[in-house]
Order: sequence, then structure tokens, then C-alpha cells
Amino acid sequence: RLNSTIYTDDCLFDGPDPDMPVRGLRKYLSAASHLFERESSHAQLLDVQMHHGGGRRGNGVVVVRWRLGGTLMLPWRPTVKPWTGTTRYHLDEEGLIYMHEEEWDITVLEAFVCTVFPEVGRWIWGGGGPPADADAARQRL
Repeated sequence: RLNSTIYTDDCLFDGPDPDMPVRGLRKYLSAASHLFERESSHAQLLDVQMHHGGGRRGNGVVVVRWRLGGTLMLPWRPTVKPWTGTTRYHLDEEGLIYMHEEEWDITVLEAFVCTVFPEVGRWIWGGGGPPADADAARQRL
């Protein structure tokens, strides 16, 4: 769960997600809060590092490694396999996060295909053999 008190109101959220970049905490929270089903999704913190004097303004940056997966709140409710990524939280002079910068360890193409065509994604990037109806899956592409 995101603690909004540690962000500036005009924080820049940037990353590979097609909905980014987004400027503003409210805009980001509005989009992020409707992304995953809570009951069937999970987030795991893998590592946290603080780099004093780092970041774009030299006030410090917190680097977090995570694993995320679950069910997206799209009409067909695709389940995305867990993937890992890194978020860099750049701090301002007051120690608040003014920039939230994300990187994924999967490509945007893989994320897109696995979301829109889950059977094809499982076939290409893992999860067994070809889809039950490989011809139909190819035609959807």
C-alpha cells in the first residue's frame, strides 16, 4: 500500500507502463488503485537500498527491488505471471519523493502480449507448450 504522505503533490511517476509518465500523486493513485485485484495479486519486497547524495538532485535516492504478479482488473481478468523490477524514489530537499522512476525486468512487448493474449504469452515466455488452439491464437495476432 502506498503511503501518500511521503510524496510531493506534483511527483512525476515514470516507467515502461503505457500510462506513464504521470505527474501528480492523485492521478497516479487513481490509476494504480484499479490495476490489480487485491484478493488474487501480490507484491513482494526483495531489497531496499538508500544512496545518500544520489538521485537527480543529489538529495538521495531509495532503490527498491520488488516482485509483482496477479490478476489485472480488465474485463477478461488476465493473470500476469510474477515479474521483478526496480523503483527509484528520488528525494527532494525535504526528504519527500518528487520522482518515482520504475524499470521492469520484462519487456513492454512481453507485458502487452501476456495481458492481451495470455495463451500466446504463456506459449512464448513460459508456461508449457503451445496454446490449446494454436491456430486460433495466431489468427488473433
